[in-house]
Amino acid sequence: MPPNLLTFGATPFGDPERTRLTAWLREAGWPRGHMEIAELEGYLVALLAWPVDITTGAWLPRTWGDSGWRVPKKIAAPSQYEEFVALIIGFMQDLDRQLSHQPSRFASSVLRNLRGRENIETLHVWGRGFMMALTLGSQGLKGRSASAGAAVHAIADSTGASAPFRSRTVEDIVSAVLSLMEQRASRGPLGAIG
Repeated sequence: MPPNLLTFGATPFGDPERTRLTAWLREAGWPRGHMEIAELEGYLVALLAWPVDITTGAWLPRTWGDSGWRVPKKIAAPSQYEEFVALIIGFMQDLDRQLSHQPSRFASSVLRNLRGRENIETLHVWGRGFMMALTLGSQGLKGRSASAGAAVHAIADSTGASAPFRSRTVEDIVSAVLSLMEQRASRGPLGAIG
């Protein structure tokens, strides 16, 4: 059953939870196409910064590599599923707190550590997650401001598979995400702003 994030409540997410989620996503036994931590972060950031109108929880199966509600064996036991959902929601809530704090203190655990060309694959994976979330909405750029469109294009240009790593790549991505955050009307899966 899809979780209703509006009734889920605050979920702690600190270093122990981040370590657990990162390690769990690296384990064998996940379906092909499941997300690891960098792709998941890009995905969750996009859901928060560019909210799409989808049914409650419909975004969750993409995290384990499916588009339907066939829960993988890896998390089929109720306790495993509940822990997994709690970690994902905790991660999303933590990202929302970072992105919403004024002045923003968004210091993505994935992006903040990217400082050299050796990390370009992680950057591309983060961008793939971000763009995947945008495809969940059917509106595209329709109804969005020119600056929102420019921010999405900046993220795509900086994280695309053929994008080079420049000295300001991470700063440009964070700036584009924060530009989207200034324009959002809701917190996506986490509900109304307020």
